[in-house]
Formats: sequence, structure tokens, C-alpha cells
Amino acid sequence: MSDALTFPGASRLGSVRSVPALFLDCVDRTPDRVAFTVPLAPPGHAFAELDRPGAPGAPEGWRQVTLRDALDNVAGLVVRLRSLGIGKGSPVAIVAETSHAWAALDLAILSLGGVTVGIYPTLPGKDIAWQLAHSKAQIVVVEDDALATRLAPFLDPLPELRHTFAMKEDAAIPALAPARPDLDLLRRQIAAISPDDPATVVYTSGTTGLPKGVLLRHRHFLANIAATALVEPIAPGSRSIVFLPLAHSLQRFAVYRGLVEELSGWFSPSIADLPQVIRLCRPQILVTVPRMLEKIKAKAEAQAAQRGPVPVALLRWAVLVGSAVYWLERGKQRVPLRLRLQQALAERLVGSRVRAALGGELTHIISGGAALSVEVGLWFEAMGMAVCEGWGLTETCAPATMTTVNDRCLGTVGRPLPGVELRLAEDGEVFVRGPGVFDGYLDQAQATAQVLTPAEDGGLPWFHTGDLGTIDTDGRLRITGRKKAIIVTAGGENIAPAPIEKAIEGGIIDQVIVVGDERPYLVALITLNLDVQADAQADAQAAVQAAVQARVDAANASLPSFATIKRWALLPRALLVEEGELTATLKIKRRVVVERYGDV
Repeated sequence: MSDALTFPGASRLGSVRSVPALFLDCVDRTPDRVAFTVPLAPPGHAFAELDRPGAPGAPEGWRQVTLRDALDNVAGLVVRLRSLGIGKGSPVAIVAETSHAWAALDLAILSLGGVTVGIYPTLPGKDIAWQLAHSKAQIVVVEDDALATRLAPFLDPLPELRHTFAMKEDAAIPALAPARPDLDLLRRQIAAISPDDPATVVYTSGTTGLPKGVLLRHRHFLANIAATALVEPIAPGSRSIVFLPLAHSLQRFAVYRGLVEELSGWFSPSIADLPQVIRLCRPQILVTVPRMLEKIKAKAEAQAAQRGPVPVALLRWAVLVGSAVYWLERGKQRVPLRLRLQQALAERLVGSRVRAALGGELTHIISGGAALSVEVGLWFEAMGMAVCEGWGLTETCAPATMTTVNDRCLGTVGRPLPGVELRLAEDGEVFVRGPGVFDGYLDQAQATAQVLTPAEDGGLPWFHTGDLGTIDTDGRLRITGRKKAIIVTAGGENIAPAPIEKAIEGGIIDQVIVVGDERPYLVALITLNLDVQADAQADAQAAVQAAVQARVDAANASLPSFATIKRWALLPRALLVEEGELTATLKIKRRVVVERYGDV
């Protein structure tokens, strides 16, 4: 393939031909710009010697990283990796939590023409070893001593694995620290990278079986970066937070996209620290997954309930007012003066306070990775935040469609990006093709052939996504479920569980798993909101049961009889990543949950 970039928006990237070239271009333009704000590394961390507390503008316990600092860091890692034999095509695995060290190591691997293999550290040891073996990783960098110890029994049989390092300096294995940077070497290495070179292998979450290694090239990332920047430019200097797993394509894409428009990124030490980081960062943009938005909404509702019936009533009223305004504006209808006045009052009494708890400046939420319920989206819209959704899969290198601030419609995931085409199969499966769609799975030709079919017009192949959807008259895509998740009841009815689950979730209910394969009717497994669960003592059980039944009844009222929930049961706790019940991006592993709680 030629080095020429021909996709829509390519001219915006200038002479950039790879992800690290994007980084280098950013450094050359504004070397002293603060690119990231990061927590100070603890003593012994591989990057502790780079931390200089007290930089202007950084809160206590944090430091600011300029692009010049980041360049030195990446250049030092390039020297170290090169001394270990890493070069073009070399797979290097990172099994660690999201951090600026992860991002720097990723850029260093890519700068050498290597291939980053991001693996979730929450996976069981045997699953991590399987991905290391399948990717033929030559080096693995793990989070710390504890993870290294957990993985040790699985690493010896891996013939390609030469070295194991850690992000943190512990007793068991050495940390992969940067060497003395060589900027000339870095520039030569980056200049040798082609858009068609492999950049990363991202493993699918494996909700229905063994994961598949999605091979993404530099041109896939560049195409989606250019297309999204074309349809939804972001103001330079806007603050955002990096907290989703960097092993996943969505967060990696967001970090790379931030380089184009000079975003200021804050790295949250963990998801648990996110509320504190939001208060410190005061983000204007939040790239997140629906599960996190559901948690923010549930926490706000629980806090209102603790303060009494008046705050609860005010919050509900504000949501009703905001929802009414939203739908009128989306339908291009006039909003009556009375409703405008109510909206202004709701903003002063409720919306401004909710946003203050989220830093006070959050105006733009980008949700991806899974379907967002309309109820949750409307709640944030009513609180004064524009909710934009994107749709894509690992195989599409993150987004293939998206809504924008000026063209958003809850319940849909927007129009295709420039250069992307959609079509629907007879059974409603969504097919997609475009410059961001992958070329195939790593060493899995049969699996590739099952999902990529040549186009009749000789153009790019069509990817069979496995998602079911509809396309409205305005060209907006609406996702209705997963093809493999379709329930076939004993009566032969085909039912998509996702819309039913989203209709029931909310309020007192945290998660819903609808079950019904080869059963005469549908049942549901339900978990409670954590704040509610803590208060659901014996004397409140009747109220909890009644509240759950009310939400189930409300959802059933809009469903055909064969798709209604006839029985439900509460699970004793929330579903957890650590227990293998959720993927690292917080999607439910249906098969695991149904097997584990089948007797319930």
C-alpha cells in the first residue's frame, strides 16, 4: 500500500504517516505546552525519577508533563527497548493499569515500529498467558510484583517471551526505566514507519468464547482521528480525563486524538479515584462508557434521597423539565416561554449543583463502548451537559458513527463518519466498511473470513459487526442488540434482551440480565445500586422488592406479552470484573453470569 493517506480529513494531518509521527508533530509545534497532568509516582516506580513536584498549576501530589518532557521520556524508552532487541514488527505486551507510564511505553513501542499488545491486568493468569502466547510477545511489562508473582507459573512455557519487566521497582523483577534519550535516533525510527505497519493487537473481550486478536494498523487510527476531528472539532486546551483501560481501543484512540487538538489530559490513578480527579481537573470533556454514567447518576440520586423528599422531588422535576426541552429542540419545535423559565429555575436549583460536583465545567460527554440508555442520557442533558454517542467495535478501531453537539439524538449512535458506509443485512445485522475497519484477526484466517466479505464493487470489504440495528430516514444508526445475544424462547420467539434490560435499569436497580433461551417465558437477574444495597436492611426489604417490581411493571407495560418479564430475582452483590462476570470495559459476560446464577 502507498504511504499516501487518501481518507476523508487526511489533509488535516499534513505529512503525518503514523501515530508516533502525530506525537512528534505535536511536540515540534508546542514543545512547552502541558500535555498531561499526572499523579506523582510512588518511590520505586520506574518513572519516579522524572517526577518534579511543585510545577506551576499542578495540585499537591500531582505534576504537569510538557510535551518536551514526554518526548525525552519516550526517547529514553526507545533506547532501552532497542537495546533489548525490539524493532519493526516486534510484539511487546503491557499488562498494567492505565497510567502515563502505559501511554509513554506505548508510544515508544510504536516509535520503533513495534506492536503494542495491551492486555487487561484483571484477567485470570491463564487468559493473560494465552494472549501472550498468541501474540508471540517478546517482552511483557506488568504492573507490579504482585501481578508478576501471579503470572509466574504461566510464563515459563512461552517460547517467544524473552524478558519480563514491571512498571514499579519491586523485589521480584526489574522495572523498565528509560535510558538516556537519543532524539536523533527517535526521529529516524519514526520516519521509517509506514501507515500500513501494524500498530497494535487488541483482544476482543471474549464474552462468547476465546478472544480474537484484532490487528490495527497506523492508518486505521489516523483515519478515525482525521474523520472525528473533521465532524466535531474540539477547542485546544480543553481538559479531559484518561481513566478507561488503555488496553481497549476507545481510550487509546482518545489519547491519540487529543494530540491533534492539544487537549490537556489528566490521568486518574484508578476508577475509584475518578470523583476526586474530576473535582481537581474540572474537565470540559469526559470520554466514558455508559456504566460510568449510570454510576454518576445513581450516586446523585442517592445523595438527594439522603437529604430528604424535597431534594428528590426537585431532581425529578428538573429531569422532567430538561427532558421536555430536549425533545422539543431535537424536533425543531418552539420551546414555550413558561418551559424556558422552568428550565432556568431548574438550572439554578439543580443543574448547576450537579455540575459543580463534576468540577463545574463539564459541558460535553462522549459515551461509547456499549449502548447508553435514553433515560441516562436525558438525565445528563437535563443537568446541562451535551451527551454525544459513538458506535464502533474493536474491529473498527473505535468509532464508526457518532453524534455531535449540534446533531445529537438520544437513542441513536449518529451518522457514519466521513468515508464510512453502513448497510443492514436481512436479519438486521449491521455491516460497515471504511478506512478505519481492520484487515483481519491475528493468525485467525477462518475467523476473519467469517466477518469480512469482499465488496461487490471491488472497494473495501464489508465487516459483519454482529450488532443488530436500524437506520432512520436521516441516516442515523440505532443499535437494538447483539445477534449472538438474541434469546429464542421455547415458543420460538426471537427477543433482543438489551432494550428490555435498559428499560428496567435505573433508580434502585443497577444491572439487569434477561434470561429466556428455551424457556416458556423471560426471567431477570437483578442487582441493586450499591448505595441502595447498603441501606436495604431487613426492615426495608419489602420497600426494595416493591420498588424493583414497579420498574419491572413499567417496562412490561410497553412490551408485547411474549417479551415481558414474568419472574425476577435479586443477586446478592454487584457483578464484578475480578470475578470474571464483567469485561474490563464493564460489559456483562452473559454466559458466565447465567452459568453461575442459573439455580437462582
